[in-house]
Amino acid sequence: MTDADLLLVDGRVLTMDPARPYATGVAVRDGEIVHVGDTSDWSAGEVVDLRGRVVLPGINDSHLHACAYGLTRPPFCLDVALGSIAEVRERVAAAVRAAGPGEWVRGIGWNPGYLAEGRMPSKADLDDVAPHHPVLLQDFSGHTTWANSAALRLAGLPDGDGLLHHGDQDLVQRLVPPPQGGLARVLREVVAELNRAGITSFTEPGLGPGGGAAFAGGMGPGVLSAYAELARAGELTARVSVLGLPSPMSGASVADTEAYLARLPDDLDGVDERLVRLLGVKVFADGIPPSETAWMREAYPSGGHGSLCTHGGTDAERVAELDEILRLVHVVGLQAGVHVVGSRGIDAVVDALAALSREYPRADPRHYVIHGQFASKQALATLGELGYGINLQPVLQHVESGTTREMFGAAAAEREWPARSAIDAGVLTACSSDAPVTAPDWRAGVAALIARDGEGVSLREALSAYTIAGARQDFAEGWKGTLTTGKVADLCVSAATADEDVTAAPVDLTVFGGRIVWSRS
Repeated sequence: MTDADLLLVDGRVLTMDPARPYATGVAVRDGEIVHVGDTSDWSAGEVVDLRGRVVLPGINDSHLHACAYGLTRPPFCLDVALGSIAEVRERVAAAVRAAGPGEWVRGIGWNPGYLAEGRMPSKADLDDVAPHHPVLLQDFSGHTTWANSAALRLAGLPDGDGLLHHGDQDLVQRLVPPPQGGLARVLREVVAELNRAGITSFTEPGLGPGGGAAFAGGMGPGVLSAYAELARAGELTARVSVLGLPSPMSGASVADTEAYLARLPDDLDGVDERLVRLLGVKVFADGIPPSETAWMREAYPSGGHGSLCTHGGTDAERVAELDEILRLVHVVGLQAGVHVVGSRGIDAVVDALAALSREYPRADPRHYVIHGQFASKQALATLGELGYGINLQPVLQHVESGTTREMFGAAAAEREWPARSAIDAGVLTACSSDAPVTAPDWRAGVAALIARDGEGVSLREALSAYTIAGARQDFAEGWKGTLTTGKVADLCVSAATADEDVTAAPVDLTVFGGRIVWSRS
């Protein structure tokens, strides 16, 4: 009889390991998987009878603004994902009645493409229901803020129309007071929620000086310190990969990047690298289609094409700035995660990465495109040849498909968020929620991936996008991402007893580092 700390027996174990795709049990000792297969000759202090339930590797949400997500939920923030400006006004009015004198009212979730009034909102829509309380409402994407006159006055913008885009949002966001209990409190609550969803790893895609005002501090440099605090205290029950953020959402610059790389944060000194790691740098290359700020080859309904959001007065100057930012990140040995959505913007990023691989050869940098909504087959082919990746948000595709269809036509909506094409081109394809843009629910993402026409994938491929692909994006496939002997014991137990039912079934049990951190029972 062989001893373990924890045994999971009589289940349907989807290992995500091609060498052994299925098993019936898992044995765990000292936080690692020590056996996968028949456990009849094993004993343990704790035994979980799976009763045929499906077991997966712990889910890796590979693009999740966890602290920002926490700060966009009660008690810190209102849900204003509503269908009309009138409904938003009513919710803000109720919050004002409950607030103390002069207290800020924050909200998130409104979508300009789904407001019944068919127009963009303005400060006038909020002023009569909140004349004395500053109000700040971010849209669903986090790229636009709708503010009232009280908030604009405090920001020194009395003549503004109430809409602030990209980095300009910081002028108001930086005025929001910090949350009671600090950022560590926010992270504790968020990580506990993620564990309930079976999530044991995630990427914080942008923490640093460029995010100091974004999401009320949820992307600022203090978040990294809060993660380090939890990790040192043994309170962090997820593995966090971090991209630093030198520049704000609009206006990525060479100067900011140079300054950041010259003095990388030392918050993680002494922290276990399997808990929190700074892997690279986040670069905002362009915006998003709903605000017509993604750099497109196709024309928007207004006639414009958007642009890169790097510094520069012309397209050529902005491309040159982007090229140099990526060069700085590449030559210092860090990973670049590049937010780029528009077809022309993606081509510019991919061209820059290809040039860097030729001029400054580096072993396996694993740079990747974030979102890549309108990536062409040629851009994907180049990424595949380079061994680089793309990080897609399947639920966001569902949310934005109507807007894409209105702006660029049905054909564009069918080929956007190209999961099938990316996998076929050999691109490392990881999927994620981009919370708080969509909820951190991998099951919805898997369902959306397999439901697509044309760009749909198989169930196995979809599950891989939330497990082993995320581990590869993290340079961590050697120790997480599959249920394989010798890897960390991070597991997700679904209530489903058949593979195809995991998208609808709740998560019953989550194991992190060999310890049960969530049990529905």
